[in-house]
Amino acid sequence: MNMMRDTWYKLLVTLVVFHLLTAAALGAEPLSASPSSSLEEQAASLQRRLDQLEPAKPEKMLELPGDREAAAYYPTDTIPAAHVIADGKRIPFRVIQNDPLYQRPVYEEHWHSTYWGGRWSCIPARIHHALHRLFATYDIGLSHVMSFTTDVGVDFPIFQDETDLDLYLVVFQTKVCAVYTKGNQVVVVGAPARYGVQTLTVKTGDLRPSNTDKWLLVQLVTPTGDEVDYTHISYVEPDFWEKQIRKAKERGLRGRE
Repeated sequence: MNMMRDTWYKLLVTLVVFHLLTAAALGAEPLSASPSSSLEEQAASLQRRLDQLEPAKPEKMLELPGDREAAAYYPTDTIPAAHVIADGKRIPFRVIQNDPLYQRPVYEEHWHSTYWGGRWSCIPARIHHALHRLFATYDIGLSHVMSFTTDVGVDFPIFQDETDLDLYLVVFQTKVCAVYTKGNQVVVVGAPARYGVQTLTVKTGDLRPSNTDKWLLVQLVTPTGDEVDYTHISYVEPDFWEKQIRKAKERGLRGRE
């Protein structure tokens, strides 16, 4: 094992040397503009980037790390989406972003392994996102929202309503016409399209999950009820921000005592 590691390290150093020689010949910038950077440092940098890009060993992955643990919170008493449409409650939604000509990029600049330490460069995660058209999130923190928007490649306004929290739904290649809910299911109905992106908000106060200990199943379906995509997200109560503000004030008062 150590012999393989040494061989791999020597290969990295060789690649760095090759890059430096090629860059010098072409008049291009080397990996690091700092003349004090050693080959070992650059090899270590390449290793860190490689660690972000792919799993530690070759393997077939049907789900992302963490998905198996999250599955314990998925609702089990679900019904066909067509039944949610027929027997559930139609709830209002707001379109806060609509670009019918949007074309999903094959690659984004911020997905590169040199951007923010390769935070969004993981190849399995990139493939996972490319497989889906529907993404859900809450505005429960700027860092959370930034990570989400960078991952999906779409920016949108956030509102942080103190008493009426929004659930944000980013929907690609679909023209949404209705949203229904029943139990722990949210069904987004729309007509598939070749291009486009819409970002919707629904009020969590309009959702009435039958089991708040379980997550929500959000489904994207055609007008006839055929599922196109789905995602899961935990249920967060409408007064999330109001509670956070109250807790912050209480901590401030205790700090003055």
